[in-house]
Amino acid sequence: MALIITLSVCCCSGNRPDDTTKQKKQYNAGERKGADPTLVDISESKSLPELLTQRWDNKDDLENVTNESDELEVPFRGFCLFSDGSLVKDPRNTMVLGRWNFDSQSKILQFNLANGLKERYVVRAIRYDELVLNREGEKGNLVKYTADGFVHPSLRDDPFFQPNLQWRLKPAARENEDALRKRLKDCLHFYYLFYIDNDQRNSAQISFYGLPGCFIWYAGGIHLKKEEKLDQSWKNIFYDNRDASRAYSYLDKMISRKYVWEKGDASWISKNAAVLKQMEEKMDSL
Repeated sequence: MALIITLSVCCCSGNRPDDTTKQKKQYNAGERKGADPTLVDISESKSLPELLTQRWDNKDDLENVTNESDELEVPFRGFCLFSDGSLVKDPRNTMVLGRWNFDSQSKILQFNLANGLKERYVVRAIRYDELVLNREGEKGNLVKYTADGFVHPSLRDDPFFQPNLQWRLKPAARENEDALRKRLKDCLHFYYLFYIDNDQRNSAQISFYGLPGCFIWYAGGIHLKKEEKLDQSWKNIFYDNRDASRAYSYLDKMISRKYVWEKGDASWISKNAAVLKQMEEKMDSL
């Protein structure tokens, strides 16, 4: 299997590699003050709709995913709410797109999902980093969600914005070469944005849990899984196994090409993102 060269870099934990700005050198990975100042900080907002418009992870699920072995499959629920009214439910599980609205009087948060279902929740408490909900009509059963209080000034830069997730939607028919390349190109663009997003948020770690993919990620390297070991979640984004196999052959050709790795003090996250961008740009030439 062709592999791109893995660089020798610092491990993912602990202090992040030095960046070019003095500000980032002052904070360890995971410290909120180390986030990129280009992100919009909504932690001081008094507007409930504005506080809602961010990425929310189920608090219990997040803890379970962090503590469990990678070999065990545990649910990872959550949702992303955007200021244009769009919604992504369970982006790390069985993803469903939709629309959302919030009634400030009744504190009802409603999801109108693309599968035809409607879900209504009562907002019991909210601050920039925690949301407490329960289903309308149900007493008790409070569910806590966690967030970081940062949003992108441009929605298109958020990896979980609906237009950046179209590659995950199963097509209704077999796809031709152009459509398959477009799907793979959009996949690479998502992961490029995903790396940049984690870098900007100064994330303590990067978790790919629940995201469909065919890659093995390293600090300074990107490998392709063996085809027989691909997860079903990856195969499910294609019409059938035949299309999944065709797509894999394109990726195999792409990843065997040479790419320019950044040198110097750039973080390993930034280096991986730069190579993903090169892959995205070269996909059309396969």
